[in-house]
Amino acid sequence: MNKTIFFFIALQFCSIITQSQDFSKEFGKVGRDEIELKQYEKDKSAVAVVLFDIGMSYFYQNEGSFEISYDRKTRIKILSEAGIKWAEIEILFYQEGGIYEKISNIEAYTYNFEDGLLQKTKFDPQNCHVEKINEYWSVKKFALPNVKAGSIIEFKYELISQYIFNLRDWEFQWKIPVVYSEYEVKMIPFYEYRYILQGKNSFDSQVSYVSNGLPSTFGSIKYQDMVHKFAMNNLSAFNDEEFISSINDYIVKIDFQLSKINYPSGGVKKILTTWPELINELLKDNQFGKYISKSEKLASKIINVDDQLKRTSKEKFDYVLSFVKANYNWNKRNSKYSSKSPSDFHKEKYGNSADINLFTIGLLKSIDIEAYPVIISTRENGKIKADYPYSHFFNYVLILANIDGQVILTDATEILLPNARIPVRCINDKGLIIKDDEPEWINLQSNFSSEIQKDFAIYPDKQTSKVDIEILANEYDALNYRNGYGENHEKIKEAYQKDGIEIIDTSLIIDNYQDIDDLYKLKFKLKYPSEIINDKYYILPFLNEIISKNPLIQEKRTYPIDFVYPQKRIYNTIIEIPEGYKAYYLPKPQKISNDLFELIYKSTQEDNQIKIIFYYYFKKPIYKETDYSSIKFYFNEIVKKGYEKVVLSKI
Repeated sequence: MNKTIFFFIALQFCSIITQSQDFSKEFGKVGRDEIELKQYEKDKSAVAVVLFDIGMSYFYQNEGSFEISYDRKTRIKILSEAGIKWAEIEILFYQEGGIYEKISNIEAYTYNFEDGLLQKTKFDPQNCHVEKINEYWSVKKFALPNVKAGSIIEFKYELISQYIFNLRDWEFQWKIPVVYSEYEVKMIPFYEYRYILQGKNSFDSQVSYVSNGLPSTFGSIKYQDMVHKFAMNNLSAFNDEEFISSINDYIVKIDFQLSKINYPSGGVKKILTTWPELINELLKDNQFGKYISKSEKLASKIINVDDQLKRTSKEKFDYVLSFVKANYNWNKRNSKYSSKSPSDFHKEKYGNSADINLFTIGLLKSIDIEAYPVIISTRENGKIKADYPYSHFFNYVLILANIDGQVILTDATEILLPNARIPVRCINDKGLIIKDDEPEWINLQSNFSSEIQKDFAIYPDKQTSKVDIEILANEYDALNYRNGYGENHEKIKEAYQKDGIEIIDTSLIIDNYQDIDDLYKLKFKLKYPSEIINDKYYILPFLNEIISKNPLIQEKRTYPIDFVYPQKRIYNTIIEIPEGYKAYYLPKPQKISNDLFELIYKSTQEDNQIKIIFYYYFKKPIYKETDYSSIKFYFNEIVKKGYEKVVLSKI
């Protein structure tokens, strides 16, 4: 939904339907309904419920300019022990150069009804602490005291912001149910904003009016605030299962974007730009386009440009990517802007994602590789809204290279990923190519199938069964193994040695850890207690290597199922039948094959060996929400077949 807030047009008020229970919305005043609430009728599984969440943003003058005050008050009923975590409060705040946000006036209480009396425990603001998330964002954290099942908690605070460009957004929906949510914004005539409502088509209540208080004065101009109030009630909990890019893409919320500045002198500055204008600004920026140019000029002092010009395009591309990955380190910070000059980056050997990738583009261009930056929003940051050409939606930059007519997206921060791939964190809808031509978008979706094959040779014995295991992985699954285990034997042993399983340490072999274009290989032997009941062996053909429960648990889903990339799993097992035994039960074969998914299960016996093949393949990187019931069914079949046991009995 896209609307412009105009300052002199009042929107029609829509009546709001309230819940039958009359919960108080006054901070510090707790009523009988809140105390007696034991279960939320609209969601009986809820561990907690937001009784009210009310926010207000308004402008005030400070030393000849405007700042924004954002006030919030929230009350939550804790319904069970599992809901106590909702008494741990986090408040995000922003700082960029001289622009900052400051949190103050924190006030919070816990209410417990005990021995016929309502006990009130006050939170001490001295118990807050701050954690830095990245170079721009930090979070202030605190936990309310004396919280238990049945408690009512409430908190309020004020956040002062100099960041006029982006009014605080408001999330109406939480991961627990919300009874009432309201956001009030008091606008002044000097700034105009657009808002975007996500997740719903309309508000339960929306009203706009001119404030009836005394007029304010700025310079020689007198003005009244234009008040806009948005409210929703009875919002269901947002259940974010597995396979989701970011809840920011789907949760019910309202975003504000500055579109115009009306100067008191009479001038007007349009903030809502166009994609060509945004591209042009980036190309001229010292931390972006000019950084690439400086890197290109610096290249001859870093690499042998003349020697590289004699090679093929593919050789040159791989050389530069491998060179950067081997010689420079990523500091784990995402950015589309560089943080230092190319010469300082080369000298210090580390930097943020833009330092590395823009520098790499410069090196590629120096040896006649056609290369461009591509600005994107990472998965965690949410999808790009293509109708809104705002630079701040983007938080990362990738590399696009044209190699013999083939367009390749790459990223030099991920040293264990093949050069023609981008990290999973970057596989998020689309990116904008930054070059002089007409604006061009590129699809970031990955259609490369990622595969894991696991081979088992099982030798059952009276007390302890032995197993030889070989694991092969490619593409993103290989990256997961390389990052997760690498060449660390202790990590592998820690992952497998449970429930009586013991790895034979001398058997561990890891191949191709650093050969990123080849399969990651892992071999080892283990032993585990045999399961024998009434002289019968009960054997799990794939041990516990299959997922043990369905990750999809909702009845229905309103957003896509995002696997990131197509996924194949192959399990091959050979079971040696011990002398004096025979196959008593083999799992039945099964086959599913369609455009969405494939599953094959076969079990056969040849002489004294049982051979079992189990294969499944999720063919798409992203499935529509209408496919949810099918995908859920496929997972059920995977779990069911993966844990069927082979039974051996005495002859």
